[in-house]
Amino acid sequence: MKVSLSWLKDFVDIDVDVQTLADKLVSAGFEVEEIIDQAASMKNVVLGQIMQIEKHPDSDHLQICQINVGEEELVQIVTGAQNIAVNDIVPVALHNSLLPTGQEIKKGKLRGVASNGMLCSGEELKLTEQDYEGASVYGILIMNKETYPMGTDLNVVLGNTETILDIGVTANRPDCNSILGIAREVATVLHKPLKMPEIDYKVCNEKTSDYVKVSVHDKDLCPRYMATCVKDIKICPSSEEIAKRLKSVGLRPINNIVDITNYVLTEIGQPMHSFDYDNLEGHQINVRRAKNGETITALDEKEYILDDSMLMICDENKPSCVAGVMGGLNSGISDSTKTVVFESAKFMRDNIRRTSRKLNLRSDSSFRYERGIDFESQKLGMERALTLIYKNGYGTICSDTIDILDKDLTPNIITTSVDAINNILGIKVPKDFIVESLNSLHIKTTCDENGVLTCVSPIFRDDIENANDLAEEVIRLYGYDKIESTMMDGAHQTQGGKTRELQNEDIIKEICVSKGYSETLTYSFITPKAYDTLRLDKENQLRNYIEIKNPLGEDMSVMRTTLSYSMLSMLASNYLKFVPKAKMFEIATIYEPKTLPLVELPKEHQNLVLGCYGQDEDFYSIKAVVTTILKKFGINVTLKRSEIPYLHMGRSACILAGNLFIGYVGEVHPEVSKSLDVKTKLYIAELDLEVINKIADYSYKYEEIGKFPPISRDLAVVVDEDVAVGDMISSIRKGGGNLLKDVELFDIYRNSEALGENKKSVAFALTFRLADRTLTDEEVQSKMNRILNKLTQEFNAQLRQ
Repeated sequence: MKVSLSWLKDFVDIDVDVQTLADKLVSAGFEVEEIIDQAASMKNVVLGQIMQIEKHPDSDHLQICQINVGEEELVQIVTGAQNIAVNDIVPVALHNSLLPTGQEIKKGKLRGVASNGMLCSGEELKLTEQDYEGASVYGILIMNKETYPMGTDLNVVLGNTETILDIGVTANRPDCNSILGIAREVATVLHKPLKMPEIDYKVCNEKTSDYVKVSVHDKDLCPRYMATCVKDIKICPSSEEIAKRLKSVGLRPINNIVDITNYVLTEIGQPMHSFDYDNLEGHQINVRRAKNGETITALDEKEYILDDSMLMICDENKPSCVAGVMGGLNSGISDSTKTVVFESAKFMRDNIRRTSRKLNLRSDSSFRYERGIDFESQKLGMERALTLIYKNGYGTICSDTIDILDKDLTPNIITTSVDAINNILGIKVPKDFIVESLNSLHIKTTCDENGVLTCVSPIFRDDIENANDLAEEVIRLYGYDKIESTMMDGAHQTQGGKTRELQNEDIIKEICVSKGYSETLTYSFITPKAYDTLRLDKENQLRNYIEIKNPLGEDMSVMRTTLSYSMLSMLASNYLKFVPKAKMFEIATIYEPKTLPLVELPKEHQNLVLGCYGQDEDFYSIKAVVTTILKKFGINVTLKRSEIPYLHMGRSACILAGNLFIGYVGEVHPEVSKSLDVKTKLYIAELDLEVINKIADYSYKYEEIGKFPPISRDLAVVVDEDVAVGDMISSIRKGGGNLLKDVELFDIYRNSEALGENKKSVAFALTFRLADRTLTDEEVQSKMNRILNKLTQEFNAQLRQ
């Protein structure tokens, strides 16, 4: 919120510099985001009068001007402007001046003639027609209407002499969204008395109730509504003081009546609206909910369709104003307005927020209402507006104000104790300081001999509800820096650290990164069409997904039950952007509902997904990463042919640890790749980290280095194409018994002419060894024969010749 320092001084005698004031406000819990000196952007630019003009001797378009800037000697300036004449009053940038554009002006010579400054245009001064009449004219800004003496600083002429504090007001302090609210805080931190706004006006014998009938039909949305009629209105520009102050806080003066409502909004924090009495049909004001389909054209000249959740200010037949948000086009003040009805009301902030968002319509009034307006502001705001009307002679005020109030304004009384406040804060704050501080904040506080505090919270501080709120008020004045670090009762220090699960995640990430994979992050929401892309039938368990009630769109409307689609989407996105190769991984949550429709929280657990494509990638390259991860956690697994629909049937495998399903690895089905517009092979793996964490073996096994040499044998057999190599390795291990230390696949050969149709040759390297002696050839050959017999019996394997 922007606060003018001179405006603040109407309410508090400020005797410190602006930086000290800002520091004190910061210490009291307010963030002063910026201190703005309006005059800082323009220096040494003054008012001057052209006394003489002559042609430049060496130029057809340049003129030499002699300017009176209030000094004994005239200032000579050379200019190319053609819209100037003798006796014109113009802005003059003297030697060593600074313009709002950032341009620095220094004296020099133009075509050999000395020029000791520059005449300025409205554009160079960053002025618009709203800032100063004539500012948009092409050429020098002519200021003949000015009555200031020559040489007057142009900041004074334009009213740019204010110092502005840009203060961040927290959501729990809506009472500070006004000059008066900030003034209360300034008075407290400076230990100065607060001067309330001037309230002084006279009324005529006529009554507001004789002019307009007010009815509030929905008091739950409008607990207070006030209206006052002012007749014999004179529409004119606002006084210089009002216009200057509105400009200082970023508001554009419009006319005296509208400016008064904006002035009260800024000063008191109470939004107001002024109705043209002659435009109120039936001379009625009805505060009611809108009818579904009802429309209104607002002051921004746009038509809005309403519904029955929105509160309207209506005349006898139609809406005249969107309550608390914006007035209707036909209800506004015009040059022909003769009688005005001022509105000052309390609207419920949640309703204003919903209405504003539904209509995508926001204003300074809706900003205040959404944050909360207290019940005192309506009366004070109305009286302040009427005072300004009376003080400036803008109209005749009717004798009564209609006040429809549906709220008990009895202040909240909080009973606590000095000990309770200190226990909350954890330090000892003197009793006298607590009482004095709370009273300075207009919280009427007394303390008896037993230290019991009786605190009466003012109506404008509806955020004060209990002892905790009082403690917060005390400490922000006492000083947060005085709080000492202490342990909570019954607490003890603990040594932080990561859980085993988080440590395992770090290990997995390190392995993936070491293998050249990059970590990615995707949304937990996916499209329901993903399951069609993955070729899952209607009965597949993965289709039991949770639907989002208010999704951002169909593409993010369900919670994912697998990470596969998210990874495939990332791979496809990279491929379609002509990235030649990609290796990515993600550790993320999947969501499995226990029942549908959802009646309790779903099961959430972490999965790891890897994906890759490129010239050097295949089933074995991604399988090697998976194997490395599983070996790191001491997990022995078997691979079984996969029947997962979105994987290639012959180039994928399910990963099992005993009967526990850990995950899968393999090439993506060509139809899935095609549906993603990908024309290269994609590879993917997904592991259940919950199972890995459960069965991980963190122990270390040490073996003595063998003293006796191993014996190696190669074995190549011909089997049917559909025989799984993993099954063959399991059979070999059983046949080799305790002598067989290692078995490794090193070749698969296919040749229909040499081997036969649907046949393949599979070659293994076998290593035999005993720890206590050297094996004999007969012992090894016996095991080789046994292994070959098992392969023949189980897989109809034939020794390759």
